[in-house]
Amino acid sequence: MKNSKAGIFSLAFLVASSGAALQAESAPASKDGYQYPELLVVPKASQRLATLANQESKSRFSTHVVLQAPAFFTLLAGLSATGMKEPQSREAGAIASGIGLGWLIGTVGLSAMYTPYRNGQQDIAGMGDKSTEQTLIKERRAEEALYFPAYLMRRVQYISAFTNFAGAIAVTSLPEENDKVKALAGVAAVMAFLPLVFDHPWIINHDQQQEYKKKIYGPVTQLILMPQEAGDEDDELQWAQARPTRPALTPGIELSLRF
Repeated sequence: MKNSKAGIFSLAFLVASSGAALQAESAPASKDGYQYPELLVVPKASQRLATLANQESKSRFSTHVVLQAPAFFTLLAGLSATGMKEPQSREAGAIASGIGLGWLIGTVGLSAMYTPYRNGQQDIAGMGDKSTEQTLIKERRAEEALYFPAYLMRRVQYISAFTNFAGAIAVTSLPEENDKVKALAGVAAVMAFLPLVFDHPWIINHDQQQEYKKKIYGPVTQLILMPQEAGDEDDELQWAQARPTRPALTPGIELSLRF
């Protein structure tokens, strides 16, 4: 009977929780808009976007250091290989140099021409916040301004790692022996994975905002069905006779230690 009481209590809690959740979803929008996580998170997406937009002007040319460092080492390895005797070695050095120089020029140009946070801040600057709907639209547009740079950089970092690693390997695999050139190319091959080890600031900013948003929901992550614990033999016999094909499960909730 102990397990039966526990199952009834868990089922009652599950029904009450589900009913409260459905009631909250179907409830009309309140004036303060507290049913929307976008309006509950602190700091709001618009506030974070404004802060990042102010910082972007000061640090725009140091934003892509995580991409520029491996490109610099690839460029050095390529330039060192261009001084070797064999034409094949000089050709591989020219390819590696082109890869490294291309990433350096590309990231500097990206810093000069693409300022996602300032652009996003300008887009939402004229939006009103007198009603819940206007405020919600503003916050969601601000979240989009944080999302798109992170979405772009998640793909760019893999392209950077692959191309720089390929350029460094092209130098290390040369048949001509030169310990200094090979050692420098080996360092460049290791540095190529730097963007995969350390996230770009655009990715960090977006993930941090999403982490704050998730904390609004507290420690409860989802409702689940758990295996029923073994109890008295009589209870288990009655359960098996009444439900011969149904597994012994009881409703429950899954909690997170991070919230």
